[in-house]
Order: sequence, then structure tokens, then C-alpha cells
Amino acid sequence: MDFPKKITKQLFKRKNILDEDFYSRDTATVARELLGKVLIIGDEESYCGGFIVEDEAYYGLNDPASHACNGATPRSKIMFEKPGIAYVYFCYGNHYLLNVVTEKPTIPGAVLIRAIEPVFGTGEMIKRRQVKDPERLAKGPGNLTKALGIEKSFNGKNMTDFKDGLFIAGFDISDFNNDSKKNEEIISIFKKYNEIKEISSSSRVGIKQGTESMLRFYIKGSRFVSGKN
Repeated sequence: MDFPKKITKQLFKRKNILDEDFYSRDTATVARELLGKVLIIGDEESYCGGFIVEDEAYYGLNDPASHACNGATPRSKIMFEKPGIAYVYFCYGNHYLLNVVTEKPTIPGAVLIRAIEPVFGTGEMIKRRQVKDPERLAKGPGNLTKALGIEKSFNGKNMTDFKDGLFIAGFDISDFNNDSKKNEEIISIFKKYNEIKEISSSSRVGIKQGTESMLRFYIKGSRFVSGKN
């Protein structure tokens, strides 16, 4: 279901967009609190996105699964920079992955966004992915970036402002006007993510080192989660 703009424009309000202070904290804490938030790409006239249902936390020198485990390299140096910027890289010569930088500057950290429930601009996502099943559209980090049209040029974008066309927003149910049957249904979806019942954790996916760390977080029971639920 695509949501009416008069409702979703609330997500573009500065008060709802997650700011630098949100990201400049412990990476696992940020990863857990990103669940249920809304990932948006585009502007108020044309945008795609959905509710984050799965992500992974990556640290620095003491995290062997992290790109920053050996310090700042040409690829990983962005993880040491300003919290709230996008870290996008090409994986296995096949697809791009979207991360958001966390922690204080000089302390490396990032959260990999693994899956969303797609609800905004789903028609455009279907065109990009050539997949009609909404549960498969943005399930897995490579599918997510393909659905949203994210590629290398998004690396370094400021995700704490809508001006760069890529951000994550929270929301207040009271902002949404329940004045019709359709709005009722839409608000029920927002309410579901505003009142998440259970967050689960597991080992991160597709890594060979650091498998003992339970740093993959997901909304238990979500049909849009990749991997084990």
C-alpha cells in the first residue's frame, strides 16, 4: 500500500528526522533503536522507503567482522567520521550495501540496514527489482539498495537532513490525522512500529569472524526479515 502524501509529509519534518545526537552513541544501541524507524530516499514529491525491520552493528579494532578492524583505510575511514552519514560500499562485486555511521568522531562504528517493510513508492521498487511480492522487495541488504536505487554516489551523504535525499525518521502517532477508513489502516501500520513488542538478536549474517557477537537485530515475527527469524 502506498501512503497518501498528506500523511507521509510528516516524516519530512525536521523534528522527526533522526539527528547527529541519535547516531553518536553505542553502535548496538543505535541498531536496536533504528528498528521500526522509517528509511526514506527522495524528496517530498517523489520518494521510496519503509520501516526498518532488521540491521547489524559493526564496531572497530575489537570487531574482526568490521571493515574498521585494522584502522582507517581508504574504504573504512568514513566509519571514523561524522555520525549520521551514509557508508555505502560494493559487496562481492554484485551489490551495494547501506550503512549509517555511528559513535563519536574518531571512534569507528556503523549500522548495516538489512531489511525494510516497503510501503512508500512500492511501484518504483517493483520496477527496479522486477519482483512483485512485497515481502521479497527489500529483504536482505543487497535487495534493499536495489529496490531503493542506492549506489556508490550515496556514500558520504548526510542522513540527518532531508536535503541529501536519504534519511531515517521517527514519528509521533499524534501527527497523523485519522479522518478516514484508509487513514485508519495506515495509522495502524505506524502504530505497529511505534509499539514493537519484541526485538531479537543473533549472530551477524555472512561473516567468518566475530560470529560469537549477537549484533544482528530484528523485529521478531516480521515477514520482511531476511535470514532466521
